[in-house]
Amino acid sequence: MTTVLTIGTFAIPHLGHAAFLRQCEAFGELQVGVNSDAFVERYKGRRPLFDQAERLALVAALGYVVHLNDGPGDALIEFVRPDVVVIGTDWARKDYRAQINVTQDWLDDRGITIAYLPMRPIGISSTELERRIRQ
Repeated sequence: MTTVLTIGTFAIPHLGHAAFLRQCEAFGELQVGVNSDAFVERYKGRRPLFDQAERLALVAALGYVVHLNDGPGDALIEFVRPDVVVIGTDWARKDYRAQINVTQDWLDDRGITIAYLPMRPIGISSTELERRIRQ
């Protein structure tokens, strides 16, 4: 079976996240990395509204194997050793390999493919929900 990994913050878990995770399952057996509060604070300058324990529990409640990700992603990828890392197409024009602290050679040496999954907008995002809550 193909092992699949996706990594995200799931800052305010919502239906769009659930839909994305279900779509990731098309690639194989999915495991999910949830970014730690400390990592998100280092990256975004603020902690998510839901703490990491809540976000981990929610993703696990959807039936996935979850891992706490406390860095860019390379250590978690090394630990899980997936065949495929799935990311949304919102990252397609950004340097996702740099974001997760790997090179294409590093991925090739481990036989890991990055797959971009088209984002299917459902009219909701964590950013939009957070904006509404803060208002």
